[in-house]
Amino acid sequence: MLILLLALTLSACLPPPAPTATPPSPPTSTALPFPDTPPLWRDLDDTWGPYLAEREWGNPREAVRRDDGWSFTYEKALSTPYRFGDDGIAGLTDRDLSVAFDFAFFRPGEPYLTERLYGLDNLAGRYGETILEDRVFHENTPTHSYMRYGYRYPFQADFADATIEYAKYDGQTLVARITLTGLANAANAPLHLVPLHLVPQVWCPPDPWGFSEPQGSKQVIHADERTWDAACSGGHFVVVADRFPDSWQITANQYPDRAAVNAALVNQGTLTDGGEGDKAAWDFDLALAPDQAQVLRFGLAHAPDFPTAQASAARALTGADDLLAMRQAEARSLYVDDVTAHGDVYQAALMSLLWNKMVYAYDGSFQPEWRGKVDVHDVVLVPDKWEFPWPAMWDTCFQANVATLADVTLARRDLRLFLSDRWQTDTGHVPNVEWFLEGETPPLFAWAAWQVYQAEGDRAFLEELFPRLEMHYTFVRKAYDRDRDALHTGGFMGMDNIPRPGPPDEEEADLSGWVALFARDMVAIADEVGQPERAEFYRAEYDQIVAQINAQLWDEVTGFYYDRNADGFLLEKSYAGLIPFIAGVPDVAQAGRIVGHLADPAEFWTPYGIRSLSADSAIYEPGHSESGWKNSNWRGPVWLPVNYLLVQRLEETHPALADQLRENLIANVEAQWRATGRFWEYYDAETGQGLGADHQTGWTALVANLIYEKYGAH
Repeated sequence: MLILLLALTLSACLPPPAPTATPPSPPTSTALPFPDTPPLWRDLDDTWGPYLAEREWGNPREAVRRDDGWSFTYEKALSTPYRFGDDGIAGLTDRDLSVAFDFAFFRPGEPYLTERLYGLDNLAGRYGETILEDRVFHENTPTHSYMRYGYRYPFQADFADATIEYAKYDGQTLVARITLTGLANAANAPLHLVPLHLVPQVWCPPDPWGFSEPQGSKQVIHADERTWDAACSGGHFVVVADRFPDSWQITANQYPDRAAVNAALVNQGTLTDGGEGDKAAWDFDLALAPDQAQVLRFGLAHAPDFPTAQASAARALTGADDLLAMRQAEARSLYVDDVTAHGDVYQAALMSLLWNKMVYAYDGSFQPEWRGKVDVHDVVLVPDKWEFPWPAMWDTCFQANVATLADVTLARRDLRLFLSDRWQTDTGHVPNVEWFLEGETPPLFAWAAWQVYQAEGDRAFLEELFPRLEMHYTFVRKAYDRDRDALHTGGFMGMDNIPRPGPPDEEEADLSGWVALFARDMVAIADEVGQPERAEFYRAEYDQIVAQINAQLWDEVTGFYYDRNADGFLLEKSYAGLIPFIAGVPDVAQAGRIVGHLADPAEFWTPYGIRSLSADSAIYEPGHSESGWKNSNWRGPVWLPVNYLLVQRLEETHPALADQLRENLIANVEAQWRATGRFWEYYDAETGQGLGADHQTGWTALVANLIYEKYGAH
């Protein structure tokens, strides 16, 4: 109802449509003839890709109140443009976010045009922010030569199934095809036909870099009934449709004009066939019967001038189906020969990772004291473009490891960026997420850099990162070892509701273990880059931290590591006590006792992986948390990243158990993917059901590493 009232209010306050721009005369093409055969996928670049967020609203970078990161709401996005990014459904944009294209959907009687994926914010959702739309990611390639995405509309009823595909002809020319199929619910509609408005949109997003541009320098021109010319940021992006739309409209991508397309459809059921500005939409008024499909195709091209872009888009459109078939065949052959088993889930995990590339721009301004201290405006990997549409640092480290299998350039780009002065501060601090830039999560950049190096052997890359890693190590040791006893405490450290003892004199087993792992990896890196004195320094650091963990955080009675404070141990067996094992802290006898806990089904072991909290705990919750913590739950469920590190460590100490754990993890992630098409944030420890964010690739794509390390064909 709120959205309906907003749409009606906006329709009343919007100015009347501006006169239609006079279409230009048909241009004389200056484009060169296309080559007979498009270049192979690997010979393209990734200038254009799926870089729009799925949820730009509800993030600190767009917040309208300093105390509420969710204050820019879904409803507000109808009429108000974003400042730093943009979102859409299967959206396409370039790395500079200069122009964007996507598909929107409307059904008569709905309160708004669906231009972005709907879901509940953190307060409204029973388990925190929750997407309600049904979409699935399919093929993708490192150059985004072919992409396929599935979507069902509307989420309340599922009347239509949409398959959206993109294929590149060359680096600046693409085709898009959308196939809309009526579902069984359509049989309940009058005449067994569901009216559906398909609304392709092209617009010029606000400049996240903050550069001022002359008034009117960005505009979308109605070149003819089937052609848009988006003149944005120094070029022309042309979209050509394969059929005539039923109506069209241009408006300004500014408040409140941005809502004009939405208001026209909601109130009149059609667009105005007029207007001017930098946001344009077509309306294709369709009728879908059950099991019957309608297909629409579009040519898209970018060039310095309109005639060249128009000619390229039109030529690509004439061979759209052949190009899509060729590119899909290329994509489906990608990665499958890398492994000898589990090839389809391996391929899907890597391609799902590629879908999580997103334009991310932020200057720190949600926290005024951070304004200008971070300066990111890049395409980066994010954990999940709807639930977590921002980079998070330990997620970044795990994603870098997956990217060594999918596209190692992504791993290098992200690690370089977040260890540069555009994100890392001059103190060495690496801010975790935009929600709280002061915070850190487990310091895994040295581990990630070493994984990338082992995958490709680029010593220059290690040498480049080494000084920034040293800065980070120095910061972590000083900031989180406040009493200088070689033990560390830093809050939840990425495991949101894991039990903690609290002050006074709190020391955390997991952070102390993470810092030990940091030191151990720095030894390896220093040795490899020819810094023997620094390697000796980190060996001494590692030995000191190990000695203190064993002296103060090991409980001989129960044979486990625990957090403690001045009152003693917090006797909860959790991932916190397993991190020292991962870091190689325990001796042989201690390791044997820890493995005894790991292998015990009454404590940690499940057919789906290692629990985050022992099942014998009074606060054990194997799935969603019902005890007050809404978002993620670290009091029982199985999490892939810690399990992956456990496999790495167990291979050194107990290889048979490592292999069994690996197989359990692969089997459950694969089973859940086959059942749902999704890679979940975490998994129920009693049933294996996927929970949390539903596209967490993200660290759940580590299933590809688990597969490759055992079944790699090369």
